[in-house]
Amino acid sequence: MFAKPPGWPLLTAFSIAALVSLWWVSAPYPYFEFRLWVILVGGALACVWVLRAVVALAINAASVWHHKFRWLLAPLIVCCAYAAVDLDVPFRVRFELSESALTAYAHAVAQSGTVSWECHQVGLYRVCWSEMTPGGGARFSVDDWSIRSTVGFIWSPAGQMPDSDVEQFDLITGPWYAWHGWDEW
Repeated sequence: MFAKPPGWPLLTAFSIAALVSLWWVSAPYPYFEFRLWVILVGGALACVWVLRAVVALAINAASVWHHKFRWLLAPLIVCCAYAAVDLDVPFRVRFELSESALTAYAHAVAQSGTVSWECHQVGLYRVCWSEMTPGGGARFSVDDWSIRSTVGFIWSPAGQMPDSDVEQFDLITGPWYAWHGWDEW
């Protein structure tokens, strides 16, 4: 079994782990859980793959060479996911696909003038808290897969930032900023 090239169960596990990682880094700031996921799940999958590769090379190196494509698929999945994370592709794609819905939602929040704790699906983001900010802008949090976070977006056409619990904010594009608050860790 260990000498055989990786089959669909192991390659599926690598693919699912990569997709979950890509989704979690598509938030305005990567979640803390992302790092745990990479260490625990990624580490376990890497150990399984390395163990299988070492045993397969020791038993029949010619077979490994003959099935090199299947042996290289798992590292290729990891390298592609790493490159996408490093280049911030997941966030850029998710934000671009959601920008018009986020803008419409930000206008509605800015005009309402109230704080809302209702959850809404806005584009590809689940927004569970929103408030009007100084200068006619809006701020809202982004929550994914039962992760209650202190990250989100600030829409500020006047460039005025809230004074409250925002630890860090970075310009995304135009009036859009990503914000990160204190997450009580």
